[in-house]
Amino acid sequence: MKPILQFDIGTLLAAEMLIGLTFALVLFILASRFQQLRGPKQIALAFLSGATGILILLLRGHMPLVLNVLWSNGLLMATNLLFYAGFCSLLGIRPRFRFPVATAVLTLLSLIYFTLWDNRIDIRIVLLSTNAVLMRVNPAVDLTRYRNRSLIVRWLIFSIVLWMVSDTLRVVATIVHSSPQNFFQYNFIQSAYVTVGIFSSCGLGIFSLALFAREITASLERSARRDPLTGAFNRLGIEELLAVEVERSGRTGVPLSLALLDIDHFKAFNDSGGHAAGDDVLRNVVASISHHLRRFDACGRIGGDEFLILLPGSTAPDIATVCDGILREVAALPPHAASGIAPTLSIGFTEADSFDTVTEIMARADRALYAAKHGGRNCAQMELAPIRTLPQELPATAKPGRRSGLRRAASSMRDFRS
Repeated sequence: MKPILQFDIGTLLAAEMLIGLTFALVLFILASRFQQLRGPKQIALAFLSGATGILILLLRGHMPLVLNVLWSNGLLMATNLLFYAGFCSLLGIRPRFRFPVATAVLTLLSLIYFTLWDNRIDIRIVLLSTNAVLMRVNPAVDLTRYRNRSLIVRWLIFSIVLWMVSDTLRVVATIVHSSPQNFFQYNFIQSAYVTVGIFSSCGLGIFSLALFAREITASLERSARRDPLTGAFNRLGIEELLAVEVERSGRTGVPLSLALLDIDHFKAFNDSGGHAAGDDVLRNVVASISHHLRRFDACGRIGGDEFLILLPGSTAPDIATVCDGILREVAALPPHAASGIAPTLSIGFTEADSFDTVTEIMARADRALYAAKHGGRNCAQMELAPIRTLPQELPATAKPGRRSGLRRAASSMRDFRS
C-alpha cells in the first residue's frame, strides 16, 4: 500500500544538506565574531563536510560509482571526526581519535571491494551504518563521563545516542528486508533513516548553538570581572571573591589573609613618562605579584594604582612571607626607561577573624597600608583583629574564634622592609 505522504530519498537528502549548510554558516559567523571560543570552526566544518558529502551523493550517476561512494562517505566519516573534535575542544575533553580513524579506514577499504568487485548496496549500507555506530562510541562515552553534564550536554548525548540507535536499526532492517539496488528508489527503511538523520542534524546544530551561547555568556561575565590592562580581577570581580571567602572563612574556620598594595609615587610615572609609562608599571607590578601567588589565590585592581590580594588558607605569617617576596621582586625591577624611576610598593595586610565582616577586614588592611605609607614606604605593615570577648551566657567550651594567639598581638604593628 502506497503511503499517503511520501518524500523520495533525494528530497530528504537535499533538505538535510540545506540544514547542514545553514548551521555551518551560522557557526562560521560565530567563530569569526567570537574568536576566543573553542570548537565552533571544527563543528562548522563538520556541518560543511556533511553537506558536501550529501551533495556528492546526490550527484551519483554523474561520476564513476566507486569515486562517488568513497568521496561522499569519506566526507561523512570526516563529519563524525570533526564533530568529535569540536565538542572535545568546546568542553575541554581530550579526544581519542585512534579507534574512530581505524574504523573509518577499514570501512573505506571494504567499500572499494563491495563497489568494484561485488556491487552490493545492502552490504555497503550495513558497513556504513556499523561504522557510524562505532565512530560515535567515543563521543558518547566521553560526553557521558563529562563532569559537568548540564541539560544541554544531556540532550546532546541523547541526539548522538538516537543517531546510533537509528543506525543499528537500519543495519537490522537492511539484513532482514534487504534494500533496492538503486539507492534513490523509495524504501521505507532508508527514508526513515534519512528522516532521523535530519532531526539528529537539527538537534546537533541547536545544542551546539546552545553550548556556544553558554560559553559566550560565561566569557562576557569573565571579561566583566577582569581588568583589561593588567589581566587581574577588576574591583567588581575581586570584591565578589572577597565576600565569598570571608563568608566561607567565618563558616568553616579556614584561615584567610589579604593585603592591600599601593604603588609608591605612582603619579610621578604618569607625569614624567605619560600614561604609557604608568600602564607599563602596572603590568610589571601585577606580573611580579602573580609570581608569588598560588593557583587558587587572587589579585585584583581596586583603584588606579591599588591592588588587593586574597590568600585563602593562609595565616598572617604566611602572607607576611608573600608580601616580603613581592616587595623584594618589585624593588628589583629596573627604573622605567621613560621616567627613570624604579617602582616600589607599600603593603598593608591582615588575617580574617571568624567574626569579621568584609568592611571590618578591609578597614584593618587599609589602616595597615596607611601605616606603611607613613612608615617610609617600600614596606609592609600588619594589623590583626582585636581580641573579642564572648557573652557570659555562652558555654565555657565555646571558642571565641580561631588563632587567639595571633589576636593577642593585635595591637602590635610589624614592619617588613625590603
